[in-house]
Amino acid sequence: MIFSTGNATRDITNILIAIQAVITLLITFRSFTFYFRTRTGALLTLGLAMGVIGIGGVTGVIDDPFLHANPTYNTVWFRFAGQIVGFLFIFLASLATSTRYTEVMQRWHYVAVVLLLALMFLTPVIPVRPNPTMMGALSIARFVVSMMVFFSYLAIFFSKGTRFSLLMTASFLISSIGFWIYAMKYFIPGGSLTYDFLADSIRIVGLIVLYITFIAG
Repeated sequence: MIFSTGNATRDITNILIAIQAVITLLITFRSFTFYFRTRTGALLTLGLAMGVIGIGGVTGVIDDPFLHANPTYNTVWFRFAGQIVGFLFIFLASLATSTRYTEVMQRWHYVAVVLLLALMFLTPVIPVRPNPTMMGALSIARFVVSMMVFFSYLAIFFSKGTRFSLLMTASFLISSIGFWIYAMKYFIPGGSLTYDFLADSIRIVGLIVLYITFIAG
């Protein structure tokens, strides 16, 4: 079998990660498609961010079931950094007040993407996997920046009342709940793969809502 961890729950979690990666890459494609039509800076930022996150999802699928979390192929730093940085730039893009601001922010985003991809290629020489405390801190950071996006788009919705901002708000609220549940497994005694299963399932719902944003928004 492809999923050879010997643990059914772990196998299910790996399948959920693969589903997330596929949906994320679909969102990336839709983001760039709409960007080339509208030239909207927020869509370019979203496409770049989700593209890196999608690549991170693919490396996660390769890492655990195929390499059995081989410490010499450490994708954890890239995956978490990609999500944290990606959400941060989505947040910054939502605050755009001028063309100049957007241009500067995008240039920094390009630099960040290059650095993240460099980190990905360096995974074979980054053998140390984060300890549980560090994983908990990274998970909390991911939750915080996701909530920042949620509150930003919530403010935009109250200001402009657009369907796009409403769906973005819903998507990042759902995703944030998933990130919070995942983080809790590092702080609650007896944390197990059950948290992974629940968190990943909720995050899939959040990604589906985000994908629907580009259909109905």
